[in-house]
Amino acid sequence: MNMAGDIRVRTDRHHRTLYNDFRNFVVKDMHELFFLCACLGYRAGKRNPLGRNGDDRFWSSTITPEEYASFYAIVIESSDMDFSAIADDRIVIATMEEYANAGMRILLKDVIADYILDRGDELRLDPGCSKELPKVLLSHVYEMAGE
Repeated sequence: MNMAGDIRVRTDRHHRTLYNDFRNFVVKDMHELFFLCACLGYRAGKRNPLGRNGDDRFWSSTITPEEYASFYAIVIESSDMDFSAIADDRIVIATMEEYANAGMRILLKDVIADYILDRGDELRLDPGCSKELPKVLLSHVYEMAGE
């Protein structure tokens, strides 16, 4: 538990272009989208392992202390309050990758389906309507907070 900055954080390779597109329209950096997706996956109680679809996306050094603190809290809670579960940041990040992968699937299905262009093996945000996405995402997060 030292907020390691030398870990390559992975996401599903099919989401590579989406992460880049989100950075252009919604977030400043990829760790912000990763954090949102991890929280959505955790809130839904879903984890999806990356398996062979994992692809390096960004360095853990970009994760803020507040995001790391949330990741530690999620891992501790989901391990029945076992504080030793956060001893290895690589394991913490691997767990968050699974939550984030599930969270991205939730985003794709429940929130941004109307904003996606499917180009075969590549999913892209539709630039024609993506300027509305920050408002759409905030509305979704606000609705979830009320549940």
